[in-house]
Amino acid sequence: MPCRAASGREGRCAVTSRISPPGDEAVQRVAEARLPRRRHLAGTKSSEERERLRTALEGFLSRAQGRAVGVTEWRSEPSAFAVPSVSPIDVLTVSLRGGEEVALFVKQVGSEQADHPDKQCRDREEKIYEELFSGRDLPVPRYYGARWNTATGRREIYLEYIADWSLKYQGLETWFPAARRLARLHAHFSERGAAEVSRCGVLLNLDTAYFHAWAQRAMEVLAEVSAPLAGRLAVVVSEYDRVAEALAAQPVTLVHNDLAPKNVLADRSRDPARIAFVDWEMAGAGCGLLDLVHLKDGLRPASDEAMRRAYCSELGGSGLLPRSEPELRHVLTACELHLILHRIASSRLWHPPLEHLTRWVAEARDRASRLGARGKSL
Repeated sequence: MPCRAASGREGRCAVTSRISPPGDEAVQRVAEARLPRRRHLAGTKSSEERERLRTALEGFLSRAQGRAVGVTEWRSEPSAFAVPSVSPIDVLTVSLRGGEEVALFVKQVGSEQADHPDKQCRDREEKIYEELFSGRDLPVPRYYGARWNTATGRREIYLEYIADWSLKYQGLETWFPAARRLARLHAHFSERGAAEVSRCGVLLNLDTAYFHAWAQRAMEVLAEVSAPLAGRLAVVVSEYDRVAEALAAQPVTLVHNDLAPKNVLADRSRDPARIAFVDWEMAGAGCGLLDLVHLKDGLRPASDEAMRRAYCSELGGSGLLPRSEPELRHVLTACELHLILHRIASSRLWHPPLEHLTRWVAEARDRASRLGARGKSL
């Protein structure tokens, strides 16, 4: 199973999900032992709040099924994919009259990471599902609805539960279809036009100011940790204008903007596997190649190139790609440089070892050097 590794090579990742790939039964048992037992969805212990939840669930499911449904009971357990310090996530299994069960993925949006520059709009994900995804055949989970939980002070988003692993734990044979599906998603929103995408007022604007802001944040982080490293990165940031301008000049589409493999689910109960992109809370309007670069980051060169080909094979005549192969490779390099600077800036949240920052600065200088060979023609 490939994963993004510090060495840039595919390697086997630690398994922590409840849903185990074939042959991982022992790891599964360890993962399940770590999970809390079933519990009430947060804030639903009182009879009043349980009735509120019942009413909401019946409304969500009735709209989805096109008929009146009655909810008899539900049970909740925390998702194994939940990350500490990020929004709590539950899997809610809802029983309906007649014996049917529906599994929902409940994301509870609160104040976690409220200081993150790209997460200032707390209802972004909800609005994207409602305004851009609703009623369309797109590679995203089905959206059922959202409600305010007065007991917890959180906004709850109810989505389809997809019972399989993310790409982080799957073989590359699943990654290539994901790259193609991503390309078709970008083409869909490019065809709708920049104005229509931008009318969804919650999207980040991935313009020159956006890219400059992340470059400056990277400088600030390094200045706090190592003056020599900050000095080495300053050379890159001082000439960042042409990089930011090149990225901002690309055709506009919907950009996930945090498309690590953990945010791509692949449901292998279907053939071919169904791809679903999740966690849209940092989405923006801008250069779609940013998503491709984030998705394939850390793969071996041959796999990296295969991902690029899979993505580009879907976009012939779309106008989303640069006109020539050299231009495409240089825009991809500019995307890589942004991703590295974003990683350095975001490292303030988890305090990586100095050797990691040193390597990232070296990678940033390498990408900047490659871009500099083209000068102002990028």
